[in-house]
Amino acid sequence: MSPFSIRLVASALAASPGASGLSFRAAAGACLAIVNEHAACLSTVADLLAGHVSAGAGQIVVDGVDVTALPPEARPCTLVGWRDPLFAHMSVQANLAFGLRARGMESQAVLARVRGVLALLGLDGLEQARPATLGPEQALRVMLGRALVFEPPVLVLEDVFAPLPAASRRAMRRLVARLVRARGLCVVLLTRAREDALLLGDTIAYMHGMEVLQVGTARDLFERPACDRVATEFGDANALTVRVASVEDDVALAHLPGGLPVEAMAMPGVVADQLATLCIRPDRVAVMFPSRPGMTGADPDEPPLLEATLTDLRQMGDHVLLRLRLANGAELLVRRPPTAALQRVAPGQAAVLAWQPAQAMAFPFRGEMG
Repeated sequence: MSPFSIRLVASALAASPGASGLSFRAAAGACLAIVNEHAACLSTVADLLAGHVSAGAGQIVVDGVDVTALPPEARPCTLVGWRDPLFAHMSVQANLAFGLRARGMESQAVLARVRGVLALLGLDGLEQARPATLGPEQALRVMLGRALVFEPPVLVLEDVFAPLPAASRRAMRRLVARLVRARGLCVVLLTRAREDALLLGDTIAYMHGMEVLQVGTARDLFERPACDRVATEFGDANALTVRVASVEDDVALAHLPGGLPVEAMAMPGVVADQLATLCIRPDRVAVMFPSRPGMTGADPDEPPLLEATLTDLRQMGDHVLLRLRLANGAELLVRRPPTAALQRVAPGQAAVLAWQPAQAMAFPFRGEMG
């Protein structure tokens, strides 16, 4: 992200003194997606940015100007969300025009701007419709239009796709993506859905509670997660509790409960003779189904082999999801292409699992797992 394109910078932003501070930045012509599974946390971030909640700590800077103390009506961050519904007694056109008229804009200028935004959002023909007659997708388009008429420097979208059916969700994601590029919008998308972030976010901030765990590209979060929570909650990685036997050349040699050997890249803080959380994504696990017993002999130069039993198999369209149980009772999910060989396997079948050490990561153990 070019430093010359940065529009919004939030530094150590918190709703109350002493709380965890949130730090992130967003650029013009780009979307920052902030992912949090808790709607209440997203609402707090939205209200902090829009000025509906006063910051107890930290700073918000837009285009080089500190706006932290500005009230909502003067804040250059415009919030769109379902907590702020359309005016039910007004037409679509009147909803878009209301704020401009309240600010004293001349009537012809208001009409011209509103008509332009209506066309931009595909709302032609609905000018006189009332909100009660609109579907969820149309209502969201009007809500976006109500914000866009102000030409805001920063547009904050609070989980706006959540109530939409699948087809409408896809259509609105495409619309927002076009608006970001075509109009050079700076969009902060607050969402509980990882898919929204992956499809729209040029940069993604992943939160746990009111703490930002990692900010980066989707590739960063998948390939170089900052901690086991990012790896498992965002990246869908399997998590296994292990005891580290040794760390050699950044590779942790460890054992699962029951003594099963495993290897992984040692993240900072992982040391010998302590517990760790080994994270391995389902698509990084190799699985074999031996045709006869005795085909699982270990090669000391190859990754350790883990014997397992297939407990479930699900066809997911573009992949097959396998659930396998290790000898110690731990379970792993494995994602593989839908090959003809997998069509011949069934629950109860013996399997052998393996992965290269570089495909797994061992993080310091937090204590909640095991």
